[in-house]
Amino acid sequence: MHLKKISQFKNTLIFFAFLLLGNNLFAKETYTIANSRTLKFTYFVSGVPLVGEFHINTSYFTIDFSKEEQSKFLIKVDIRKSTAGFPLATRAMLGSSVLNANKYPFMEFKSTSISKKDEGYRVSGSLNLKGTKKNIVIMVFNKDRYRKNAKTLKFEIKSFINRYDFGADGFPFFVGKEIKLNSNIVLIKEE
Repeated sequence: MHLKKISQFKNTLIFFAFLLLGNNLFAKETYTIANSRTLKFTYFVSGVPLVGEFHINTSYFTIDFSKEEQSKFLIKVDIRKSTAGFPLATRAMLGSSVLNANKYPFMEFKSTSISKKDEGYRVSGSLNLKGTKKNIVIMVFNKDRYRKNAKTLKFEIKSFINRYDFGADGFPFFVGKEIKLNSNIVLIKEE
């Protein structure tokens, strides 16, 4: 009888050890944006495309390789350090009628759901810009084949933002309402 209880206890310990180790084998991995600290965007002035850069303040990407839909990511942009491509346009972008960088120094995107879509991922989330939160979608495409424990991951991200939705409606006769986000990013694994 005593041997049976010891055997049951031993099996119980093995079961719990497997659960603990098994969870670690499939643990989520955390990445941050590597060398590039900017996200490129395109806007249109009198129909002419111009390129600017949003300066990334912080970012994290928690990637679950076994259940990709449970992955999460956050990007926080420092508006004050961002540029519209040249000084006059940057001053206008940071001014009170567009992004009002003095009052709203940060823009933040936080994912709420991720789903596989064709050759990439559809990332839905909340964009907080100029004191307004709206749901937007970012498309993420693999630039390389990635795998668990990779030191770096390469992606392309694409999205459209209607600046009028966020009250960034200055200079409507010159600057288009759509901002296109199209940027390659390299993620580096946090150790």
